[in-house]
Amino acid sequence: MHNILNRLKKKRSVFYIICFALLLTSFYTNAFRIIPDHRYHDYETFVEALVVGKMAKAQKDGVFFASGFTGVNYDKTQVPDSILAGDQINDLLIRDHIIIQFKGSQPDYFLKKEKTPEDYCVYVSHSGGNALFWYAIHKVLPFDNLTDYQILRFINCALLALCFMLFTGWICRNFGFAAALVAFIFTFLSSWLVLFGGNGLWWALWNFYAPFLTMLLLLEKKHLSPDKVPVKKILIWLFVAVLIKLFFSGLEFISTAMLAIFIPIVYYAILEKWKVIDFIKLSVQSALVAGIAIVLQFGALIFQLRYLLESYNSAFQYLSNAFLRRSSFKSGLSGADLDSDRFAGSGSLSFLWNNVIKDYLRGNAFEWGFVSMPFDVWFVIPIGLTILFGGIVFFLSKKTGNRKYNTLVVTTFVSAVCPLSWYVIFKEHSFWHPQIDFIIWYMPFMLLGFSVIGVGCNLFYNCKLKRK
Repeated sequence: MHNILNRLKKKRSVFYIICFALLLTSFYTNAFRIIPDHRYHDYETFVEALVVGKMAKAQKDGVFFASGFTGVNYDKTQVPDSILAGDQINDLLIRDHIIIQFKGSQPDYFLKKEKTPEDYCVYVSHSGGNALFWYAIHKVLPFDNLTDYQILRFINCALLALCFMLFTGWICRNFGFAAALVAFIFTFLSSWLVLFGGNGLWWALWNFYAPFLTMLLLLEKKHLSPDKVPVKKILIWLFVAVLIKLFFSGLEFISTAMLAIFIPIVYYAILEKWKVIDFIKLSVQSALVAGIAIVLQFGALIFQLRYLLESYNSAFQYLSNAFLRRSSFKSGLSGADLDSDRFAGSGSLSFLWNNVIKDYLRGNAFEWGFVSMPFDVWFVIPIGLTILFGGIVFFLSKKTGNRKYNTLVVTTFVSAVCPLSWYVIFKEHSFWHPQIDFIIWYMPFMLLGFSVIGVGCNLFYNCKLKRK
């Protein structure tokens, strides 16, 4: 028996290593052309410039210049007077004009091909911890800046590949190799994951999964060995994971990432038949821990803004305006959000459905470069497949008597709340950023959906074998 378990563990280890290697290669080089090459190389150069620009500025003036915020270096003699006279922090059109004009120059400044200018346009949507982290590693590495940059990209891609390998491992241990293989194939072929994985250093996508995976893997361990994993340990690691998320990406996709914390709790509460009071207790404790981490992030951001804007009142006002801007179309801060007939009734459910939700259901989920597709694979298709296979799992699992299958289906449908929370609460961001916000379907709803499809295929195949 011991030898059988060892062989099984070795086979799983080989599978995990292959998954990791394939994902890392795909994220780092797009070798399998899961996304067209032009999309892979040109995607989100706007925000990538913020990190590279910050590292270039840090080389010149130190990491705490401009309160540590990311941004781009620019020569004001090349900027129109009308732009220079505006508010580069609150007026997003002015800020974006400068970033777009000078984003292509930031690598040359970092690589010291050109002298870094004195002027610096800051981006204050979050604290800029991602740039500080990458710059710290860069300072330790003994290579030239170009080599350092590629190493940093490699680390970023490896961490994301590790996240999906860990999730695939959870599926394999709990639902079998076949289910894990199918789920991995869908994950591997997901264009948006490669797009964000290979983007550069801004979208350290792995940090969004840190709180979810922390809860998932620790609750799995507690399920197998209840006495070895106290709740206190889970909460401490959750606190660290949330801090990591906030350090790297601030409040970006905050509702999605924070709600994802509770998805593993839902799964194991149903699987283990927890008492309602126990479910509520752990949920409240987790919410408090995450809340404390968010308060600390707010404190750091306010502290940075206070020194940048020279008063706490200005710092609080900016944060208040930022929340209003992202949750409505009535802030008028950027010139693009000014009240107009176009946004009439923007607070209604019909506006939300017609201008946000429908668009995110009709986005292309599999924009492959290795094959010419005659049609777009809208997100509604894999979502529909998840619902279909959820029904298959529900029907076939009755014969197994194993609760874990239906528990996965229920948990997957519950997890749809995570991406929908962002589309609903922060509808303004979703409206203006369709080039970005499709990724939150995978946090973690689509990942669990792929798992349901994998489990459904496995149960259906086993059912056919028994009939033979």
